[in-house]
Amino acid sequence: MGFHLLGPLEVLDPTTGDSDATPRAAKHRVVLATLLVRAGEPVPTGTLINELWGDSPPRTATTTIQVYVSQLRKLLGLADSDEARQAIVTRRPGYLFRLDPGRLDLARFEELYRQGVAAAERQEHAEASELQKRALALWRGRFLADTPAGPLLSAEAARLSELRMASLEERIRADLRVGRHHELLGELQALTSEHALREELHAHLMVALYRSGRQAEALQVFSALRRTLVNELAIEPGPALQRLHQRLLSGDPRLLHPTEHAVLSPDTGPKQPLPEGPPHPDAWFTAREGELDRLVGLVRAGSSTTLVTGGPGTGKSALARQAAHLLADDFPDGRVLVDLRTAPSTGRADITERVLRALGAPAPLPDQLPARRALLGRLTEGRRILVVLDNADREQDLGDALPGPAGITTLVTARCVPGQLRPSATLRLELPGQAEAERILVAVGGPAAAQAAPGAVREIVALCGRLPYALGVAGARLTARPHWTATTLADRLRPEQTRLDELRLDELDVRTLLRHAYEECDAPERAAFRLLGILPPGPFTWDTAAAVLGTTPSAAEALLDGLVGHGLLTAEVLDRGSAYELPLLHRLLAGEVSEQEAAEIRHAALARLCEYYAEIAEWFGGTPTASRDRRPSRLADLVPGSTVAGPYPPHWLAEQQASFVGTVRAAADAGLWRHVLRLAGAVGGFLEATAAWDDWAVTQEAALDAAEATGDLAALARTLRSLGDLAWQRRQFADAFDRYDRARRAARQAGSDAEAARALAGLVDLCLEHGSPEEAERLAAEAQRAADAARDPRARFEALRCRALLALGAGRHLEAEELFSDCLKTAGELADRRLEAWARRAGRPAAPRSADSPGTFEGIETRPGVWRLHPGRHHPAGQAPQSRGVTLP
Repeated sequence: MGFHLLGPLEVLDPTTGDSDATPRAAKHRVVLATLLVRAGEPVPTGTLINELWGDSPPRTATTTIQVYVSQLRKLLGLADSDEARQAIVTRRPGYLFRLDPGRLDLARFEELYRQGVAAAERQEHAEASELQKRALALWRGRFLADTPAGPLLSAEAARLSELRMASLEERIRADLRVGRHHELLGELQALTSEHALREELHAHLMVALYRSGRQAEALQVFSALRRTLVNELAIEPGPALQRLHQRLLSGDPRLLHPTEHAVLSPDTGPKQPLPEGPPHPDAWFTAREGELDRLVGLVRAGSSTTLVTGGPGTGKSALARQAAHLLADDFPDGRVLVDLRTAPSTGRADITERVLRALGAPAPLPDQLPARRALLGRLTEGRRILVVLDNADREQDLGDALPGPAGITTLVTARCVPGQLRPSATLRLELPGQAEAERILVAVGGPAAAQAAPGAVREIVALCGRLPYALGVAGARLTARPHWTATTLADRLRPEQTRLDELRLDELDVRTLLRHAYEECDAPERAAFRLLGILPPGPFTWDTAAAVLGTTPSAAEALLDGLVGHGLLTAEVLDRGSAYELPLLHRLLAGEVSEQEAAEIRHAALARLCEYYAEIAEWFGGTPTASRDRRPSRLADLVPGSTVAGPYPPHWLAEQQASFVGTVRAAADAGLWRHVLRLAGAVGGFLEATAAWDDWAVTQEAALDAAEATGDLAALARTLRSLGDLAWQRRQFADAFDRYDRARRAARQAGSDAEAARALAGLVDLCLEHGSPEEAERLAAEAQRAADAARDPRARFEALRCRALLALGAGRHLEAEELFSDCLKTAGELADRRLEAWARRAGRPAAPRSADSPGTFEGIETRPGVWRLHPGRHHPAGQAPQSRGVTLP
């Protein structure tokens, strides 16, 4: 299957040559063309949306893109079996078109053009002419003549139009060098009429006329061009054209030789030094040797435009300046630095002006962009110059601002790819490792950091999130305050509320740096960043973000990938998809800017997060190994058209434990009591099973506050019983008795027989601990009656468990075996593997383990993972019972 873009869009069947697979709908053509011009690389969904609808996408834009891609897959599948159907693949953050370059006319054109330039450099001019002719023959008209163009396709059209003209000029240049000046006259006269300001074409025409014996006409061409430039742009022709004019006036015989073409010959005269000095090495640059070697290698390998990307503060500028310093010998005609952030702009003309002034262009500069481009070409003609464009903005269009002539190399730094820029090489700068980060701090911090205890240096690095800019500011503060030690700085950085205030020194300010990246985002991305600050620290997935943002998973993913592009999020590819995370200092900024959101918006987002986490925890049944046939669907209720992704791996709950606890805390602080109760109740069993006592206490104390605040007696009973279980496992028997007793009373008031039974079971355990079997028997019977009334399997399990332990302790082994068997059946009803395993273990012996007395034994596992030693014995007052809580693997 072949694809033609150099003219009207065509999709051709290679066997028949038919174009039946060419999309007829305009929007389908736009999507296909956008994927083709970026063939071999992922195209973000946001780029496709912007190409189709610009700044006014419909609410269903992401879903519509999915439909268009599906329809394109079907359309291509009709024309060429599996290969076509597999051409468009989903690849985060969007879609990728797999394509053999030989099947795309655009790729063939660019390859032929490069081959032609290489042949010309080898002085093989006939071959160069033939290659450029073949390249130009691929054009059937204007690029994508029948397809609407958004920002990307418009920029591509401009780039290819320039490249097409460059190919034409290369062919004409080669034809002149093989003596075809007569054949070129008519073509050049038409071209100079069409491109009245293109000095190169006029130079070719002047040489062709001169060699054809028409010296006067050649001089008239120069005079006509000069009048046009002066009248329209108020500029004179460039130095090279003026030198050619002088040679024509003097009748220079060397111009009659085909190998002589003065316009394209390097300027052998003295070169003026550049007005701006070379970029100085950054004083903070250290470590980063691998990235520096790679960047220098890319430039030396011939990359004409190298882009260095990375989040704010990762050290892009320092790396680029250090590379420019090391490349001095490679660019003998100069290196210039243009900091695009010092005068923010989005216009191409403004950026071109900055570059022209850095290169020493005389004032006043031309007003029109074509004239500025022409002037840029004249200034850089025949020179080897490195131009560093530092701190480029996503909205800045660098397409026409970059120097283009051979010998000019551009190095661009930006947080994400600037508009319309197609670099020939890209280097992504990530956070340094721990050792490199410590080296940065020590290098900037001087003796105070170099002589500090390793622990203090490690802590400062951790508190700065390994962000090089923050480490530089921290080190600079140590240097500026000789009376400080590294421990002093660590103490000041430790409180999160004031950390960004401490990471500031004069004009150096981490908050300002991060906020600039935040403000560079578009409005939806900024709103997403603010709400993501609600998430607890740690990694999260796009479905979690969808719950917080209240949007579809695909829309959430597009927003997250946009924030990754701005360096405000990090992303890691996992088996289940990407895991995102707010870096440490970025999280602090998100917390600050989230205050811009109305309280009801933040609370709604937090409520959605609670419900999302709660459903997943409930799906697990509170145990990390539970198996369920169903998947949670709460996200579909929170966000129409969405589903929670699954299945989740068994270790997922453990990975999310800190997130659960942090969300419960945040919801309690916000007074979202109903959501606190649900989430705390959902995770309580898991925290108990893993002996996460501190987190268990935090969540249940929050739930207790919620139950009391709402007057929910059933929730109060449930929470008090859970806190009683925690106190019992911690061997805090007085607290356990108080909470079990309060739970029983609250359950009775609420009419909850299930919670009453479970609270009574806890009291039975306490009686057994303290040698009160008679009271235990009475309470166990009461628990059994409550469980029977409730018809709740878990309450029945607890009542059976207590009765089985009592029977075992009293030597009623057959009864104990039957009760343990009933426990096993009930655990099976609950589909709780942990309780099933306990019932098997506990019911196995059902016999005395010691000859001390008929009804005693060495020990027993009274609950899953909790053992009691020497049960049934009386413990004298004031003597702690010989029991302990043990969690089994």
